[in-house]
Amino acid sequence: MKLDKVRAAEILREQAAHLTSNKGDEAWIAKVERLSQLCQDGLSKTHIAFLGTAMLAKALDLRADLFAIKPNHAKDNENAFSARTLCHSVLVPLAAELGISLGVTGREPLNNQPYFRMTRLGDGTPVHGGGRAAFDYMLELVHELETLKTETGALGTLRAYIGVRMKYQPRYAVREGTTQITPESLTTTIREFVRLNSEHGKRAQAIVAGLLDVFATPARVESGRINDPSRKYPGDVCVRSETNPDEWDKAFEVRDKPVAVSDAQIFGKKCVDMQVREAAVVMVSDRQSTLDSAQLTQWASGFGLGLTLFHGWPEFVDQVLFWSALPKFEGANQAVEFVRQRLIDVEVAPESVAAWDRMTTST
Repeated sequence: MKLDKVRAAEILREQAAHLTSNKGDEAWIAKVERLSQLCQDGLSKTHIAFLGTAMLAKALDLRADLFAIKPNHAKDNENAFSARTLCHSVLVPLAAELGISLGVTGREPLNNQPYFRMTRLGDGTPVHGGGRAAFDYMLELVHELETLKTETGALGTLRAYIGVRMKYQPRYAVREGTTQITPESLTTTIREFVRLNSEHGKRAQAIVAGLLDVFATPARVESGRINDPSRKYPGDVCVRSETNPDEWDKAFEVRDKPVAVSDAQIFGKKCVDMQVREAAVVMVSDRQSTLDSAQLTQWASGFGLGLTLFHGWPEFVDQVLFWSALPKFEGANQAVEFVRQRLIDVEVAPESVAAWDRMTTST
């Protein structure tokens, strides 16, 4: 089945526009909300994107077989369709346009597991234990979608999905006021900001990336998403070579929970394997014990690796601002803006960005 992408986009826009007068099927609003919560509690949010794709396919053509999602594996099924294509070509760009959260932010949500491996939905492809409850519930919903016989019913489920997932789309306020912060108060603010709520390491990682933006410019600093299973970076935050952008100059592991010697060694070994010669571990937990720097330096030198340990924020902030091309006062104020953008990039809660603004802004 070749689905009409233009018509699919029209349907999404139409259903989003109708939300003001009709929120969609009430029962399905509750079901989408439940799936959203299961995905929030689990380890995978890709199931949200898949459900949206299945709903869109059903609204576009009632004949669509929502389990035959890979036509190459269902050549005799005239109602098979490419879920990956529909998601990538229509749902993802329209979600960005309309402000619909798909749970995941990449351009290819269904290129993740378990959808990447499966030949047919429900074919027994292994699912990560942390995402099993969400996957099983999503499967129940797809079975229910399959029973829909009217276009009105299909559109009602899609509208319910759009309405619920719009509520999950982060929206960040515009910063007001001016920034006037000293390097010392920046360190104090950072420590307090991370202590208030770690957000599973997001805040600390964003701060390290923002500070490194001051030192190396945002064009050279790469920061992956927290717990990204398809990590292509040697560390949480990495700096590209100034002379060869295809090479890594430095890699940083950021931890706001206690780090053991073995953790530093595992990270260092990964850097060696990915041909990074300079690595650093930024340890900012209040419960962090002092690691034996001499022991780790000797271990790292055996691999030709330079390994630096930062115990706490003061040392790291001071070093980055010192090596920046800007005077420390200017660098500290520039860091505030860079950190703010990095917080948004790693998708902290909107109230977290607002808190950062309050803590760093003078009116």
